[in-house]
Amino acid sequence: MKSFKVVAGVLALAIVASGCSSTKEAGSGEKRIEKGFRAEHLHGIAYAADETIYITTHEGMLATQNGGMEWTMKGNYDFDFMGFNVMSDGSMITSGHPGKASSLLNPLGVMVSENNGEEWESESLLGKVDFHILTANYSNPSVIYGINQMDSGNYKTGIYKSMDKGKEWERIDSEGLPNDLHQIYTLISSPDDENSLLAGTSNGVMQSYDGGESWEVTDSSRLITAVGVISGSKQLVSYSITNRESGIMSSGDFGKTWTYHGLDLGEDAVAYIGIHPIVPDKMVVATFENTVLSSKDGGGKWTTLLDKGAIQ
Repeated sequence: MKSFKVVAGVLALAIVASGCSSTKEAGSGEKRIEKGFRAEHLHGIAYAADETIYITTHEGMLATQNGGMEWTMKGNYDFDFMGFNVMSDGSMITSGHPGKASSLLNPLGVMVSENNGEEWESESLLGKVDFHILTANYSNPSVIYGINQMDSGNYKTGIYKSMDKGKEWERIDSEGLPNDLHQIYTLISSPDDENSLLAGTSNGVMQSYDGGESWEVTDSSRLITAVGVISGSKQLVSYSITNRESGIMSSGDFGKTWTYHGLDLGEDAVAYIGIHPIVPDKMVVATFENTVLSSKDGGGKWTTLLDKGAIQ
């Protein structure tokens, strides 16, 4: 059990860390990563159907296909990946900053990969926006929401929405959200209603039923730091913190009620959740302190893959 104040300290540190031409770039294959390598600033995680686990970082994308026994760096080795999401059709989307070896404009806007991070192509907003949160609707991946947490030229802070898989974006005139959008930690749209949104914020759980225009606090006693959805269902999986318990929890009614599964991380918390698209009992999480854990039984038992960023 932990209080919101303890976790707020972890989240604040994570926010500080995350603050730190051609329109297409091909990677140079894979680079083997040896034991002892330490990743800094994990910014996303995914669990693919072929058992590959992808982790986006401040310095590129890591991948392992054998449960952490061997690791490689994928594609563009030094991208600073920020918002990252694997859509239900298998496409990857990201935002962030180009690396030193890149000729792309900064920030990256919205980048798309159709081959698991080997190549990235600019979809929109190159040199204009850095989305720290990107989330695609599971049933309709053409609908994507992005959170721009800092003003960037003509692009003001706010929630942006795309109806065509990231090509065109419109800023939503939202009411009710925290004034500082860094206080939004995670966002998801309902698999059966792309206009129903749930956000984990410093104010508690907030929801919108009109595509993000108006928001209300629906559970001020719960802090959600990460959330995902089980393939082919309406079941949400989150890392939730209340005054009674903290850990992986699931909800079949879009956040009205939650079932506890375990994994209390003490003063740490889960920042990102990846769920296997075929076997949902397989999941992987990345924490704010850069630890990566995997489970094969729906969250009962966990194996450490990265310990505070270090390959085991």
